[in-house]
Amino acid sequence: MEQTNKQNLAPENKEEFYKRLEEELNKNHEWPTRYMYKFILPNDENKIEQVKQRFDKKHDFRQNFSRSGKYVSLTFITEEKSPDDIINRYKKMEDIEGLIAI
Repeated sequence: MEQTNKQNLAPENKEEFYKRLEEELNKNHEWPTRYMYKFILPNDENKIEQVKQRFDKKHDFRQNFSRSGKYVSLTFITEEKSPDDIINRYKKMEDIEGLIAI
């Protein structure tokens, strides 16, 4: 999956990004599918909780800290029904400052 800093996407670029993402998801997956979301963000417990709260309880989860402890990566593996479900989840993350989706 492409790496993008969602916080820096201009509105017109967001539409293009999500359109390309949908095309790639349709091309590379059969639905439903297990999908891995990976995020990097500053090591801030409030921001980490914001991300965690946007996932239901049915997921595999890993959390790793950078050597300096300044950043954390969060990985969620979930069962998704369609590309729209994945895109909608990414859109729900757009307001978390400093979040990078990989």
